[in-house]
Amino acid sequence: MGGIDNEALAKTLVSFPRKVNQCMRLMTARYLKDTRIRPHYLVFISTIGCNDGISQKELNEHIAYDKSFVSTVVRELIELGFVTNDGSGKTHSLHLTDSGRDVFAMSGMMFALLDKSLFDALTEEEKEVLSRIMEKIDTRIDEIIAEYSKEDS
Repeated sequence: MGGIDNEALAKTLVSFPRKVNQCMRLMTARYLKDTRIRPHYLVFISTIGCNDGISQKELNEHIAYDKSFVSTVVRELIELGFVTNDGSGKTHSLHLTDSGRDVFAMSGMMFALLDKSLFDALTEEEKEVLSRIMEKIDTRIDEIIAEYSKEDS
């Protein structure tokens, strides 16, 4: 056996989030094509639905988009009537409207479909191993971020 190809592993780790995002966008776009809902709205609505009253700053920490894009999407969601902002000035307190809660329920179904589509290729044991590996990587990423943030301060 030749051992682990660290370069190939690193390339996979870099390309994986982009591929998952593309897969999610393609799947959701198909199901949302006759609606006014854009695929990326589901991530925002899901995050707000799970964190009622979240500030826009906190939302930005949960979602992997830049601050400007988050601001734009929040404004669009408010204009579409999916989200309300009970905050004032620069303070945001985001909540789902009744329509937003309907989309939130749909987003749960979409994420379940994505989950089923992606992970049906794995056995339950493989899913458990993958989950433990991802938790370790997530913890290590947090450690690296903290280390580099400390050095930049």
